[in-house]
Amino acid sequence: MGEPIAAVVVRAAELTARGLPRKAIELLRPALVAHPLHAEAWCRLAAAHLDVGEPDPALDAAKRALVLDGDHAWAQRLAALALSELGRHAEAAVAARECVRRKPGDWRCHVVLAEVLAAAPDTRLEAVEVAREAAHLAPTEARAFQVLGDAALRVRDWGTAEWAYRSALRLDPVDEDVHANLATVQRKRRAPARPPSGDALSRAHELVWPVFSRVAALLVAGGLLLLLAGMPKPTPLLGWFSAALVLAVCVVVGQLLLRARRAVWVLPRYRPKVAVVAALFGLSTLVLAGWTVALFLGATTMQPLVLGWLCALVGGSVVVLGGGR
Repeated sequence: MGEPIAAVVVRAAELTARGLPRKAIELLRPALVAHPLHAEAWCRLAAAHLDVGEPDPALDAAKRALVLDGDHAWAQRLAALALSELGRHAEAAVAARECVRRKPGDWRCHVVLAEVLAAAPDTRLEAVEVAREAAHLAPTEARAFQVLGDAALRVRDWGTAEWAYRSALRLDPVDEDVHANLATVQRKRRAPARPPSGDALSRAHELVWPVFSRVAALLVAGGLLLLLAGMPKPTPLLGWFSAALVLAVCVVVGQLLLRARRAVWVLPRYRPKVAVVAALFGLSTLVLAGWTVALFLGATTMQPLVLGWLCALVGGSVVVLGGGR
């Protein structure tokens, strides 16, 4: 083939941009037989195969590019997309994370990572944050906002999804997919929220109650130790132990909230016992935090600690007597 490989790559890119990826493949294949060490051509071939829905040859081409000198971040992006199309989500996530590691300032790497993470239920929340970073890195790229909207849509974050889609449309007003997704989000936001099923509430209850048990142990036992150590007159040094107790409670509750399902958030509306315990523990923690600050400011009273401990004791009694039922 007499045409230089660089010119072939440019023509293939033009064909792909015009919606003719199959012609780009037909152009690149013979060129790569003559120039098998051209990494950019392999990446163009992988991208064209992805455009026609052929992830297997796309992955093969991306792997060829990865072992050559060239833009490895681009090859990693293509490999991640091909692996995701093949349902190999764990491998796709590894490839996409490597792409971000190689070029942390490239918004396209973040977009691919967000797309890969959004495909797996247990990483969809992370996908929203990754897509948010992509939009931050590329505020003029509609694609970054579209991916953020898609990720937020999957986790039912209607507010973020609508904002992202509107931002994408300001940059690209004719994108039909974004218009359709925005209409879906607006319809979902107007629809009344359906209550969780009984099974979902039961699973959420089983998730919350062990956390309540740990919080009860921390507040009741820790509060009792603080009462004994603070008699007859507490000192500012005791505030450090009180602060550690408040921090421990926040860590335990924070771990629950990080993996909480929607049913966990609405559980107090349907289970009064959960609402009572949550209110008592919340009040106890707030009082304990306020007493800690007062100690550091020179206060010497024990009354707030007694009040907070009594709230924790009542809440702990409900937890023990309720038995998680």
